[in-house]
Amino acid sequence: MYVVAAFEQSLFLEMAITELEEKGITRDHILAVPLKVNTSQGKIMDSIYAADGISVFDGATVSGSAFMVLGVIFGYVWTWGPIIWGLMGLTVGSILGLLLDLAFRKNKKGNRQAKSTVVVMISCSEKQFDWVSTVLENHNPQGIGFIQH
Repeated sequence: MYVVAAFEQSLFLEMAITELEEKGITRDHILAVPLKVNTSQGKIMDSIYAADGISVFDGATVSGSAFMVLGVIFGYVWTWGPIIWGLMGLTVGSILGLLLDLAFRKNKKGNRQAKSTVVVMISCSEKQFDWVSTVLENHNPQGIGFIQH
């Protein structure tokens, strides 16, 4: 029987493995695989099929529309007319919104520290299964599963 658990890379993982070794599970029966942290930068434009829930163009669209409306409204009184001022408002608003979105996105990403996940697989007998799963549960795993063979 195999017991599989996922842990964040932390002291809890080390304590769980140490306790298992102290109770009789040898290192040959414990497999720990650290997963690679995905540090790739998100794309500015998302497609429908690869959306990560963060769109940079939302702020640019909203602020561009708002500045365009203001440019058209005030353009009736200003010398170049509503069309030119509307296009200028759209351009300035879009650039301003894009810069603000990128600034806030960078701040949100900076606050979140990516921690590595480690998957631990323990080969044990059915008699050992109960206490092995109890030891793992006591050390704060993200999840536990088992495979019977």
